[in-house]
Amino acid sequence: MDALKPDDPQWVGPYRLDGRLGAGGMGQVFLGTSPGGRKVAVKVIRPELAATPQFRARFAREVEAARRVGGFHTPQVVDADPQAESPWLVTAFVPGPTLHQVVTGRGPLEADAVLRLGAGLAEGLAAIHTCDLVHRDLKPGNVILADDGPRIIDFGIARAVDASSLTETGTVIGTYAYMSPEQIRADRAGPASDVFALGSVLAFAATGHSPFDAPDLVEVVQRILDHPPVLDGLDGELHALLTACLAKDPAERPSVADLPARFAGRPTSGGRSGTAVRPPAVPERPPLPATEEQTLRVGAAPEGTRTGTPPEQTLLMACPGQSRPAPPAIPQPPAHAPDWPAPPAPGAGTDGVTRRGLLIAGLAGAAVAAAIGVPLYLREGGDSGTSGDSGNSGNSTSGSGSSSGSGADGVVLEGPSGVQALTFGADARTLLASGDDGGIWRWDVPAKRGTSTRVGIPPYLQPALFTPDFKLLVRAEKNKVISWDVASGRMVKTFDGPPTGKAQEGFVHSLALSPDGETLVAGLSEGLYVWDLASGRQLDIIEGQYSGPLAFSPDGKLLVSAFPLKLWEMPSRRALVTIDEHTSHRIAVFSPDNQLLAIAQLDGTIRLWNAATRQDVVTLKGHKDWVNALAFHPSGRTLASAGRDETARLWDTATGKSTATFTCPNSLEAVAFSPDGKTLAAGLGSGSSPGTKDTVRLFAVP
Repeated sequence: MDALKPDDPQWVGPYRLDGRLGAGGMGQVFLGTSPGGRKVAVKVIRPELAATPQFRARFAREVEAARRVGGFHTPQVVDADPQAESPWLVTAFVPGPTLHQVVTGRGPLEADAVLRLGAGLAEGLAAIHTCDLVHRDLKPGNVILADDGPRIIDFGIARAVDASSLTETGTVIGTYAYMSPEQIRADRAGPASDVFALGSVLAFAATGHSPFDAPDLVEVVQRILDHPPVLDGLDGELHALLTACLAKDPAERPSVADLPARFAGRPTSGGRSGTAVRPPAVPERPPLPATEEQTLRVGAAPEGTRTGTPPEQTLLMACPGQSRPAPPAIPQPPAHAPDWPAPPAPGAGTDGVTRRGLLIAGLAGAAVAAAIGVPLYLREGGDSGTSGDSGNSGNSTSGSGSSSGSGADGVVLEGPSGVQALTFGADARTLLASGDDGGIWRWDVPAKRGTSTRVGIPPYLQPALFTPDFKLLVRAEKNKVISWDVASGRMVKTFDGPPTGKAQEGFVHSLALSPDGETLVAGLSEGLYVWDLASGRQLDIIEGQYSGPLAFSPDGKLLVSAFPLKLWEMPSRRALVTIDEHTSHRIAVFSPDNQLLAIAQLDGTIRLWNAATRQDVVTLKGHKDWVNALAFHPSGRTLASAGRDETARLWDTATGKSTATFTCPNSLEAVAFSPDGKTLAAGLGSGSSPGTKDTVRLFAVP
């Protein structure tokens, strides 16, 4: 995965974009996180193509194709918006390399592994053809080697078997090295065309090159049309099957319905027998390359066209129909699959499927409801911390009543289904949290009881924070910010941003309040919006600043903001220095003495920067995933960090050493020190299991 570029959206609908997976002829592909915390793949159609009727038709067909095929042999559809200005679609992310990546990175597969792969791909094609569809672009980059078998991806040029050709005469859409002769001739490409492509893909898997590889594009085309495939080094059943699949005449190729059994060595209608074998193991995953998709006009080689197999995409997906039904539940990952990430940090979305519905779907149907004015209870847990730099983390086992490592007492607070904002009151005994399911929670920590006030469920997960006097909750909601009275749940004031227009326009990505509680700053893709909190009056719009972190210094004289990362003098809003104009950052926070700035970067490291000398101090390394929250200890010597790797860590800011690690059962979204510095509160993005609300943990600070 590559980092997002400065002009990439950070949100598509309610899905937070985490990085770039690749780019194809139709659009960009991103790795994202759903509101329920699942990894998803997000495909966004290029704006210049979205305005073209032909490509709109392609996307609409991709929508229909995905809905008809389902998710067993292809990535499961989650959501889509075909009508958006830049249409987008989302599927569950399928962990695994493409066949192109594996072969180019590690070399050809053994013959028996190719036969097993052929059985899985043929089964997938049979399922596609059963839906009266032809894929038309099967190639090594469109095959994901998942843990439980291969997946066929990218229905970008699939079409109905009985449909007329979309392309004009002499024009072929697809990747040339794996096209069938009838595709090159622009004839009707039926199911047999996919069989030919399957033969070419498996030949690549077995030899490391296309069976029609040649020095230039014209010769590749000529070899596909007139020459036999090059299958050097292959013999036996594999050679016979590939030769049959690569017959020039579609009528002479085997039926796709018989191929799964033939590749697996089982009896078919033709009477062939053998021993069934298991699907291939997934090899080690190489780095993710970019994508190319070729548009070829027969008889002329486009200038600069390369031959051979182009770099392939990591993941292109399919999506549901244009009516935008509520997304299905995303299945739980198998035991051997990588862990799913926890729910995302606050973000934005577009109209359509609600954030609440997606959250419920992401938890596989678990009921998620806000507590309304009912008592909330604390229970002693087995949360623990470990001191020093040994690397051994304590385990969080709810209800065990035990602790280890540093002997920190772990306490579990039950309340929201997911935490957005977390802060201690001035007396160190009151803890407040904003929940993602529409409530404000208040706990009397020593009494181990709490209550909640309902303020309404936000449509999407977006930033939230409490005012310094703890009287208001300020929460972003689509293209505006709303303040709520903590005690009554009453809406106090609305701060309007730009109207929603283009994708993501007007959505708030970050919030900051001045220490005196008078000035509210919001980071949008259009710039920084500055309001007077009491009156709601807009004070300024600072252009040239884009979605990124926002933080006031404790004395209110400095503001760090957005992308590119800059330091501003407040309240004059005069730019002082650009801290970083290249790197994207997630969150930033000032030390109590206004001198030290902690900045979480996308690679999980934390950069400490001295605001007085304007120099880097030290880089903190230890988190294995994104850092979602930072907080300084009242003394200023210790920094707390929390992230998607399910750990909260304490750091000595002078030495850069980790002094304690606390482990939780899910991603952490917020951290806060008590005013006396004795307790660290950590807020989780979701409970330890679907439907649970054990989302706030208290740890004794060593």
